[in-house]
Amino acid sequence: MKEIARRYPLPAFFLTAFACSWIVWLCLLFFPVKNTSHLLLISVIGAFGPAIAAIVISSILNNGSSGIPLVKRWGFFALLVCVIFPFAAWWPLLKGDPKDPLFLLLCAILSVLSAFVISGVLARNAGVQDMMASLGAWRICPVWYLIALFSWPLLLIGSSLLDKIFGARLLTPYFAELASIKPLSAVILYITIFLLGGPLQEEPGWRGFGLPRLQARYNPIVASIILGFFWQLWHIPLYFIGFYPFDTVQIALRFVEFLPGVIVFTWLYNRSGGNLLIAVVFHASIDAFPQILPAQSGRGPMFFDLLILIWAVTVIITDRMWERRHAAG
Repeated sequence: MKEIARRYPLPAFFLTAFACSWIVWLCLLFFPVKNTSHLLLISVIGAFGPAIAAIVISSILNNGSSGIPLVKRWGFFALLVCVIFPFAAWWPLLKGDPKDPLFLLLCAILSVLSAFVISGVLARNAGVQDMMASLGAWRICPVWYLIALFSWPLLLIGSSLLDKIFGARLLTPYFAELASIKPLSAVILYITIFLLGGPLQEEPGWRGFGLPRLQARYNPIVASIILGFFWQLWHIPLYFIGFYPFDTVQIALRFVEFLPGVIVFTWLYNRSGGNLLIAVVFHASIDAFPQILPAQSGRGPMFFDLLILIWAVTVIITDRMWERRHAAG
């Protein structure tokens, strides 16, 4: 297996990521879990497949020492578990019972996995530390934080306003809904999503490991299409186990609608210097703000897709994304 991983790191990464996630998710298909909070927790735990795969394959490709003391990582790991666990146990989405031992055990497993991934920035293995290092590289130009954090909610708000304007409806009720958002609750939800809701489970794999290696072979457009296809395919079992409502149209649309968004994601990752932290912040924004902002209605989703498409076309042209980059890998 190690020899295969060294010779074919990308196929080995994708196979490992899919295996780690799909085995967990398909167990829920064959052994259904009736408790909703247990189902959601197991589903989220299974989503660590891409991060775990990236860590495993990176450790095989470069098994040298990073020079970081082992105690430093595990001290940081223990601190992270203590910080993250409350966010898991009181995550409103889970609606779990604090008196349920299985619920608390699953929350603990989720917290441990998240802390393990984050503490990879201090990994003793050189391959893992190199791959995860930019997750801790927070001293970059603030504009990338602003884009990663606020571009998605601005697009959601803008598309909703366009829907109201072209529908000749009053804007006042929508602004009233925006004003009713509780800032503290929104911040807590965002942090919870950041730590537990997908970004840290996925981004070390998709953008941290996969994208740089794809861009070493292909231009950013082709690399985005390939990565986006596997990214969307990876999600499919979630429709069958009840994590997402089963809808064959929505499943098919994942493979059509993903492209502008993944192009923008690639552009932001490249422009920020391949910064994994920015990728996680952006992914958390994508997942959190649809839950924070008023729900879109009418033609809002159509205008949103149009705005994303315009953004994608703009960055393709301005960054000449048809030209191949020379990324490490």
